[in-house]
Amino acid sequence: MPLQNSWCFVFSLIWLTACSSVPAQMTPEPVAPASLLLQGANAPVPTLEDIFRLTAKQQAEFLAYFNDPAHRKVDAHRRVYQFLAQHLSGFDYQGKNYTASEAYALKSGNCISLAVLTKALADIAGVEVEFQSIVSAPVYSIESDFMLSSDHVRTFLFNPDFVPEDGKVYFVKPAIVVDYLPAAGDITGPRISQQTFIAMFYRNLAADALLAGQHEQVLALLKTALHYAPDYSAVINLTAVVHRRMQQPQLAEQFYQYGLDVSASKATLLSNYALLKHSQGDADAAQSMLRSLSLLDEHDPYLWYVLGKTAQQKSQYGDAVTYLRKAAKQAPYMHQLHLELALAYYRNNQPEKAQQALSAAAELVSDSQTQQRYYAKLVALKLHQSVD
Repeated sequence: MPLQNSWCFVFSLIWLTACSSVPAQMTPEPVAPASLLLQGANAPVPTLEDIFRLTAKQQAEFLAYFNDPAHRKVDAHRRVYQFLAQHLSGFDYQGKNYTASEAYALKSGNCISLAVLTKALADIAGVEVEFQSIVSAPVYSIESDFMLSSDHVRTFLFNPDFVPEDGKVYFVKPAIVVDYLPAAGDITGPRISQQTFIAMFYRNLAADALLAGQHEQVLALLKTALHYAPDYSAVINLTAVVHRRMQQPQLAEQFYQYGLDVSASKATLLSNYALLKHSQGDADAAQSMLRSLSLLDEHDPYLWYVLGKTAQQKSQYGDAVTYLRKAAKQAPYMHQLHLELALAYYRNNQPEKAQQALSAAAELVSDSQTQQRYYAKLVALKLHQSVD
C-alpha cells in the first residue's frame, strides 16, 4: 500500500506539470557553505543522551515523588512542576550551561539549563513539553573582546490526560508555564522547535569553548548545532564569527549570506556582516548593509537598544536615533529607552525631538526620585536650547 500511494503521488505531480502552460521555476533551497574547518572538526561533543539523561539516583528520587500515592490524584504535568518547585528551591541562577544531571545535582545553571532539566523530568513522566523564546532584557558581558548576550526560554508542560470538554473551543492547549526568571519587561516570542532548542544549547557550549580558546571544540559543537537547526540565526552568526577569527573571511561572508537567506532573524547577522565589510575596507558595502538594517522591523526592542548604544559609541548619531526609535516604539512603556533616544536626538542636533523623548521618559517613571532627575534634565535641555 505505501508503494501504491507513492506512485499515485508521482503520477499526479507529472500530470499537473504537463497541464501547466509555463514550466514551474523551482528555486533551489540555500545550502550551507562547505567549510573544511567544520567538516574536519572531530572533537567530542555531548550526545542528546548526555544532555538530557539523569543519573539512576536522580531518576529514583523523582519517581519516588511522582509515584507517591499522596500525589497520584495530581495531574502528571502538575506533579512535574511541583517537584521542580520543591527541588529547585534556593536555585543559584548563574550563567552556566549545565546538562540535566548537572543542573539537578548542583541546583545551579542558566535559563536553558533549567529548561533542559524540565524536559528530562517531563520525558521520564511521559509529559509533553514545548519551548518558547522570550525577548527579555539581555545580560551582556564582554570577554576577550566578544560581546555575549544570554537567551531566555520558557517551557510549557502539557497534561497527557487532558480531554477537551464537549461544547468548549480551545484555541491553545492548556498547559503549565515554567519560567524561572520572569520579568516585567519580558516579551513573548515565537514557539521554538525542540530541534532549535537543542541547537541553542550546543551554541551556548560553543560560546563557552570559544572563550576558552578551544577552537576545535567550538567547530565540532557548531557543526552539531547546524545539523539540528541549519536555519537558526544565532548558530549561523557564531559560525561566521568563528571563521572570521580563524582567518577565513570568505567563508565568514558566505555564512552571513547564507544566514540572511534562510533565517527569520537577520538584524544581528546584518550588523556583524557590516563589521566584516568595514574591516575589509569596503566602507560602501558596510554602509549599504547598515541602511538595510535600518529598514528591518524585527520585534526585539533590546536588540535595537544595543545597536543604538553601539552606534552612539561610534558617534553615528543618526543611526543611533533610527535604532533607538525602533526600540522605544516596540517597548513604549520602558522609560530607559526613551531616555537613550533623547540622548541620541540631542547628539544628533535634534533638540526638540530630544525634549519630546525626555518628557515621555519622565512621564513613564514611577519612582519619584528618578522622575525628578528626568525633569531636571528636561529643564536643563530647554534652557540650553533657549540660550542657543
